[in-house]
Amino acid sequence: MTESREWDDFLLRYPGIIVSGSNARGTVKLNGKWYRLKVMCPHFPKLQEARLELLLPQQVKFTKIRKEDLEVDWTLYDLMKHLPQLQQKYSDKANPNAKSLEITDSNIYSEIAALYAPQDYQLELNDACSLLRFSKFAGYERHYLQVALPTLRITAHSLPDCVPWEEQLQKYENLSAMVQQFRNYLQDLRPFYGNFADIDELCYVVQPKPPVSTKHNWRLFVLRERVFIKLVLSDPFAPIGSMSVQIIGPTQAVEELRRTLSDGLSEWDVELDIHKNLLRIFDICYFPMPPGSGWMEVDGEVNTTEQKFCNICYSYQLEEGEIPIVSCDNPQCTLVYHAACLKEWFNTLTDGMDFLSVSFGTCPFCKTKLSTSFAELLAN
Repeated sequence: MTESREWDDFLLRYPGIIVSGSNARGTVKLNGKWYRLKVMCPHFPKLQEARLELLLPQQVKFTKIRKEDLEVDWTLYDLMKHLPQLQQKYSDKANPNAKSLEITDSNIYSEIAALYAPQDYQLELNDACSLLRFSKFAGYERHYLQVALPTLRITAHSLPDCVPWEEQLQKYENLSAMVQQFRNYLQDLRPFYGNFADIDELCYVVQPKPPVSTKHNWRLFVLRERVFIKLVLSDPFAPIGSMSVQIIGPTQAVEELRRTLSDGLSEWDVELDIHKNLLRIFDICYFPMPPGSGWMEVDGEVNTTEQKFCNICYSYQLEEGEIPIVSCDNPQCTLVYHAACLKEWFNTLTDGMDFLSVSFGTCPFCKTKLSTSFAELLAN
């Protein structure tokens, strides 16, 4: 298959083209007019066994360029030079009244060509030229921004869902300013993503459903057997100031941990990230790792972080990624439940009740009284 570096000179001449293997497609400007084409050129730049298609003015589907309309010794460079004549020839046959696409200084496709900068990001345009996607930003490979053309309406992005980014970016009336602001946001969000980096790599993150997206602003990970930490960063621009940390587990088991956390938060070390601060607060060297990562000693006990099934629905992970994290307060009862399943169970109880944001009921098996905040457990 053709190596992409063989196309380097071609891409420099026609920056609106995107190459993948021996396939190329995109929009180019020649003599003040726009041409959209798709090329399959396995012997670049020779046109031997090539497949060439051109989108004609006022047409939706691409038209195949016939070999008999090309000179025998033409290369792909020759084809590009003769695109105006070929488009005119095919347009006359398809629609005698059709005209080539004229461009002006405000034409969105002209701006797209100017934005082509492969060293900074990858730019992709769909075949209908209706969606433009910026991705693989330098230093931020997982991020992307997608806009509809020519309206510049944002249809997808990789930033955290807790902020209305569309409203912020839609304030910019041109594509160049929008993309630059998106890149500014990525730079500003480095501390936000940095605080999650070690947690994602070194902890057993059970929710959101792995692999965790760049759009999530919270993590639920294992602290010890049947005990979890829920970390939420409400403001991506002020991760520490907007941080909330919640301990989830059996009441007796987490009471002391909550006091330890409260005392530790008052001595927060601003020089350390969240992961290292939490290790220091709980006086441990490591958090438990996911199953299959080996064992790890926490508080003198070996913890293999086994996956336990919900004792109501008898499954481990629900469709939205939720796993069993609610435990019975009875130390002799080791059963766990999905928060959603237990809430549904509480709703069937005649003596179940809610007070403020706390729900009260009993364990489905040992009948021990339970109280939990489903609003907090089911949030996000």
